[in-house]
Amino acid sequence: MIIEVKMIEIKEAQGGERNINNPVTCEERIDAELEKVLQTFRKAMESADENDGKVIINEDEEYEDIYEWIDTYALAYKDDSHYRAKRLQLSTGGPEDFFLFFEDGDIEYHFLDWYDGASRRLSGEDYELMKRFFEEALNI
Repeated sequence: MIIEVKMIEIKEAQGGERNINNPVTCEERIDAELEKVLQTFRKAMESADENDGKVIINEDEEYEDIYEWIDTYALAYKDDSHYRAKRLQLSTGGPEDFFLFFEDGDIEYHFLDWYDGASRRLSGEDYELMKRFFEEALNI
């Protein structure tokens, strides 16, 4: 019996490494991932505005307020001494993503997956959305 093994060549791309489990780099994925996350925050904030503070995601998912929603959606909110910022951890493992809220007002989104990572500094409407969320829900 002969077993043929084919090696898959994976080239490094600008902005990160490709791996056998996911041949697309974080730099190639981050914009779509960020947009999905922002849509979720936008929907939660709009729902709270329209429903006297209640967050209604769908008929099976309703929260008393934005605080209860973020407790369910995010994993942690803490000081990040490495970045000297507040970190809103959304997921861990592969992939991992989080927002960083800096004292100077900057907000960044980070997306990491198995020895690769990419980040975006928020601006425009995206920045305004997350700034409002930080000020109303996290800046305790």
